[in-house]
Amino acid sequence: MLVSRKKKRARRRLLFWLFTFLILSVSASGWWLWQQKKSQRPRLNYLLISINGEPRKLLSGETLSLRPRDRLKITDVSTTIPFNMDIRLVCKGLDVNALQYDEITLSELLPLKDTFQRYKFPIEAKYLNQNIGHITWIIQPYAEDWLEKANRIIDDQMRLSILERGHGLLPGDGRIRDRLLAEYMAQKKWENAVPMLCKKAAKINDIETLNDLMVCYGALKDQAGIVRILGEMLKKRPDDLELRMRLAEILEDREQWGEAAEQYEIMLEHAPPEERLPLYKNLGYLYTKTGQLEKAVSAYLSAANLDQKDPNLHYNLSALYEQLGRQKEADFYLDNAVTLNSDDLAGRLKLAEGLVGKGDLDKARKYLSQILERKPDSKQGLALMANILEQQRDNGGLRQVYWKILELDPENEAVAYNLGVLEYEGGDLKAALPYFEGYVKNHPEDITVQEILFDIYQKENNAAAAYGQALILLDLKPGETDIYGFVFEYLKNRSEYDLLIPILEKGAQENPDQFLLNEYLAMAYLKAGKVDQGAREIEKLLRKESPKAVPLLHDLFEILAARKNYQAIIDMMKKGVKLDPKNITLREYLVFAYLKTGKETRAISEMEKILKEKPGDMALWLQLARLTEKKNQIPKSIKAYRRVLDLSPEHPEASEAYLRLRLEGVGGD
Repeated sequence: MLVSRKKKRARRRLLFWLFTFLILSVSASGWWLWQQKKSQRPRLNYLLISINGEPRKLLSGETLSLRPRDRLKITDVSTTIPFNMDIRLVCKGLDVNALQYDEITLSELLPLKDTFQRYKFPIEAKYLNQNIGHITWIIQPYAEDWLEKANRIIDDQMRLSILERGHGLLPGDGRIRDRLLAEYMAQKKWENAVPMLCKKAAKINDIETLNDLMVCYGALKDQAGIVRILGEMLKKRPDDLELRMRLAEILEDREQWGEAAEQYEIMLEHAPPEERLPLYKNLGYLYTKTGQLEKAVSAYLSAANLDQKDPNLHYNLSALYEQLGRQKEADFYLDNAVTLNSDDLAGRLKLAEGLVGKGDLDKARKYLSQILERKPDSKQGLALMANILEQQRDNGGLRQVYWKILELDPENEAVAYNLGVLEYEGGDLKAALPYFEGYVKNHPEDITVQEILFDIYQKENNAAAAYGQALILLDLKPGETDIYGFVFEYLKNRSEYDLLIPILEKGAQENPDQFLLNEYLAMAYLKAGKVDQGAREIEKLLRKESPKAVPLLHDLFEILAARKNYQAIIDMMKKGVKLDPKNITLREYLVFAYLKTGKETRAISEMEKILKEKPGDMALWLQLARLTEKKNQIPKSIKAYRRVLDLSPEHPEASEAYLRLRLEGVGGD
């Protein structure tokens, strides 16, 4: 029994020590883990990845390029945290954690499984919520993928779109670039092909690329581009005269005279004698354009030696020598030109036109006189002579030429018009009138001529015709206030207000901002006895704060006073005074109306305002004194009588009233 108890005690001690050891071991392990987590800075060391069965180690911060068709599996995540406790991988848009369990083709994890995009996935390793490292995966198709897909597409636009996307994602890949460029050329997308060809030419400046650029610039009609490419091609083929001629012609069309001349000079060095004439002529022209007159003379002389019967060469030489101040040579070559074309009136006419363009009117007139002597009915010669005479202000000769042109062509409206202007500006209004009257029948919409006719009728004192012309102008130019003024005066002088008022009403409607028309209309209404309408127009002017309204108020007052419409006088004059506070007459009208309507207090107020402006008006002071005395405003009355006495010391009524009120003991001085 005793032994049994001893065994039990021994087992209990053993269990105690085992339990104690277990507790100590767990505590020690927890303490070790805590020390490790506390002492180690959380950090991602690397990821171990299997790519298509081949292992790949990625350090923190590295970037990995992948294809959508790659099969991946994350086989290990190495961190400084023991057992990767509380470690997780985070990637927005990609289920990266699925790759820790299975080998998966990346395309299955991409958004919408779209494999022809470029994706950039930052993958972060987090300890709890702390970022301890990252790697970046860039997933995009390779050039072979893009080209394979493009070759399978039949639709041109879709194929082009695929190639553009591929080039955008892989701009440095020459295979996609060349395939896209070929597609642009095939589909005639010249604007898209040009920048790519330019980049290619900058790297590989071969003839084939330059030819492609020439095709594009030609289709785009880009002469600047063609010039640049021709220059590049000529560097490679300096003896190609066909290319150089094309370049020279384009430069000439672009008015790049100096550059074009350089090309002709090079061609001249290699051209056989029988092909040099046009080159000399072109050089002469280009040297003239660039101001190299001596070189131009030399070129034209060389051309003249090859073709002595071309009068234009002599004309050009004459003009050049004249610009150089060598008049003797200029006259010599001009004589040569005339000798070569003695019977060529067209040539002389052309020479005259050229001289007019240069401003040499006297010489041009000399040649035209010779033409008109031989062919007096030359319309071109007469027209050019008219131009010269107009510039020389030879009105007498110009008139004769115009008459001759009209004799040959009576329906020539332009000349008839010009002749009318000539007579009009010369002051012969009667002579000008029939030309303008005839012209305006076919051109009634010509406002300028209608205005000239209006002016002539006025100056000729033909008021009735001017009135009819004014009505025409008002239809064409309803905003012309000066014409309304003439119509107003014309009809007012005849008291034809029934005709005047509708015209002015329409004008005011068409020109709501023209105060003058409201003034005319108000006056017309008043003269026609339409007081209410006249008052309405005056009120419009008052609302617009137009000073034109004030003079009309005087006429309105007379009419309203005659009608004993005193309240209307008050309403209108108050508005007038607001517009023109210094106008004493309007305040006097108010005093009159206030007294007529028994509003004596208001009359007193207006009298006082008038007297501030007219302190010497004795009659008004006396009237104020009487009225204030009547209203028992004794201090004001005493003051008013005092002012009367200041102006007229012997005034009996003022003396008596002043003393009487003072003796009664009311008020003061």
